[in-house]
Parts: sequence; structure tokens; C-alpha cells
Amino acid sequence: MKKGLIITLSFILLTVFVSCGGGKSVKDDTKSASKQTNANRGQETGYATIFDDDTALARDRATDDAKSKLVLKILGETISGTSLMENYELVSNIVEAKSYGLVKNVSIIKKWQEGTEYFVTIEGTVEASVVEDAVEDALNRYGRPKFMVLVKETFNGKENLPGFTETEMLVQEIMGNTGFQFVDAAMTQELMKKEKAKMQKAVTGNVSEDVQDLLLSDAGAEVIIVGTAETKAQGSETLKNLGATEMKSRSAIIRIKAIDVYTGDILASTSKQAPGLHIEDETASKKAIESALKQILGKQDENGKFQPAQFMDTIIRKFVKAANGREIKILISGLSAAELKDFKDQISNRVRGVKQVIEKGRDGRAARLEVIFAGKTNDFEDELSAKAANMGYEIDVTSSRPNKLIMTAKKTN
Repeated sequence: MKKGLIITLSFILLTVFVSCGGGKSVKDDTKSASKQTNANRGQETGYATIFDDDTALARDRATDDAKSKLVLKILGETISGTSLMENYELVSNIVEAKSYGLVKNVSIIKKWQEGTEYFVTIEGTVEASVVEDAVEDALNRYGRPKFMVLVKETFNGKENLPGFTETEMLVQEIMGNTGFQFVDAAMTQELMKKEKAKMQKAVTGNVSEDVQDLLLSDAGAEVIIVGTAETKAQGSETLKNLGATEMKSRSAIIRIKAIDVYTGDILASTSKQAPGLHIEDETASKKAIESALKQILGKQDENGKFQPAQFMDTIIRKFVKAANGREIKILISGLSAAELKDFKDQISNRVRGVKQVIEKGRDGRAARLEVIFAGKTNDFEDELSAKAANMGYEIDVTSSRPNKLIMTAKKTN
């Protein structure tokens, strides 16, 4: 099932690399004329700031910077001017955020220091197969968000509250068959009872901080699908060829949107209507809902492969992109104003994947920070913990949530 999901999601993104055809392997010979004819090989220069006289770290960061630039350069030259640029933007975001080892047969052409900056020029090859592996890795990490479905339903005139509606079950069946994960229906029902006020907010698409904490931390839901579904009678039809059997005709209209729980942003929204026929009213309504959902979510083709519809395609694209710039909230205590400024600078420049650190207010020696990070909170926590000592700080994480950390810090030098 996992393999099937990767294939499904890869269908969404891997078209980016059709034009990147793999060239023949190139030996590390800077004088070789072959590099002039291999479109997948080239040179780039990266740089990094030296902190605490740690030139080794600066050299590594400069090398990573050069690799990222080379990947973007090779891909840019390959697909520039084509309709693939929309996907290229997503890939650029992934490449800039993480070092996936996309560059092979790397040679250091030159390395040097200018003041507090360290420079490295590399030559390497960007192979299509390696890039595809990187996309699969990104999809494994970010392309399989856990869903919760909350759909208000009017089913043949009867109102069904979110938690266990026919629409919700069909959504989970269609998506679940391709490997997507969902919060267990029993847990959703339990939350609807015990956390009624917060869950009602979620049903309306209001992902406030308390709702965000409940869904992410307690339920593990990263994306919620909310909306309404309604089935109505369209009359009946007599099929003469089937012994004058009277068929019930029902229509279903579904209006739903998908929301990124980390940010509260709407990832996609849509509205679809479809009919359903059966000799029983209830089954006809189910068929109508299922037909509408297949327009929204996607369906299997003649070869049995799941083809995602635009709604699902958009969710995955936007979620993968957003995952490379997540907001992590940090409550930190123990640092003076000057120490906090240094701590922010250290995180910005020494923790890989950090794009920005924003101070959101302080009270004495306690402060709130927002870190824009390419990855998950535990990735950031691991990276920070591994580098804290070299940054000159002793940190103690007292609480770790999917989008929030509470910690104390102490300057050690």
C-alpha cells in the first residue's frame, strides 16, 4: 500500500523531471571535454559566514550552498521556458531547504576565505534518477499528511453531524485504498463529544491555536477536510428492459475544503454535484455521493492506477511546499536581551533548514520566537540540540509538540 501511495503521489510531481534525462556518467576530470557536452554536469560557487573561527563548518555550509545552486542551475537550464515551471518552483523550494545529496561525482575546484566569508567552487553531476529519489524522499516525509474528515451531511432529509457520516466514510474509503492515513473515526467521535467547542470550530474551518494544538498533538491530524454534503430526490425512473423496475434517482452536492492544520491556510476547495440510481433510496444517495467524491478526489484508471483529481493534486502540492517552510513556535526562557539576539543569529546561520527567526515579544528573560523551518519540529529540535554546545548554549527542551517547543537556555561562554 505504501508503495502504491508513493507511485500515486509521484505521478503528481515527477513530471518535473521528464526533461532532465540522465546523462552518461562523467569522471572527475576538470580538463575533460565531456563536461561541455553533458547537460547534467556543471560548476557553481557557494559561500557561508564563518562563526567562532569554525572554518570546517563554514566550508561544509559553503559546499552545500554550491550544491543547491548547481541543482537549481541544471534543472533551470533543462526546463526553463516550459509548462513545468510551476512544479519547478516546488522543487526549488525543496532543494534550497534540504541537502538531499543530489550532486554526484563532486570535485572541489577551489576553496578560499575572504574576511569572515568562506567560498567553495565545486563541479558535479545532477542525475535524473537521483533527483527522482529526492522527490520520493520528500513525498515520504511531507506528501502523506494525516487527514481528519468533518463533513456536515443532510442525507435524504436527515441531518447527520460530523464524526461518522456516509460522506466521511466514503472519503476515507476512496483515499484509504490508495494509502492515505486518517484519524480513526472512533477518536473523531470521541473528540466531538469531549472537546465539543473546539471541534465545532474545526468543523467551520476555524483553526485557532487551541484547535491547532488539539488536532495536531492529540489527534495527529495535519490536514482537515471540512464542508457539507446534501442528497436530494430527483424523482424515479422506470427501466423497461429490467422488468419495469422503478429506480430511485438521487442527486448529491458536496462542498468541501482542505485546511493545513499547521497554518490554518486553505489548501484547496471545491464543489461537485452528481446523480445516483438504485431501487433503494439510501443506496441511490450513497452512489450519488460516491460519484461526486470521485470527481473531487480522483479514481482508478483502466490499468487500476489511482489518478488524483485537481482537489487532491492541489492539496499534496501545497502541503509539500508548505512543509518546507513551517512555522515553529518557541517559548524560551533564561536569556538576556543580548543573549537572545545572539541565540537567534546562531540559529539562523548554523541550524540547517532555518529560513527565518522572528521575535514575537518578551517578558523579562522569557521570549517567544517563531522559526520558519524546512521540515518537522523534531528535525529542528534534533539539529539544535546537536549544535547547541558549539553555539555556546546549554538548552533543555521541556515540552515538544508538533509545532511548538518550550525550552530553557543558558549561555556557556
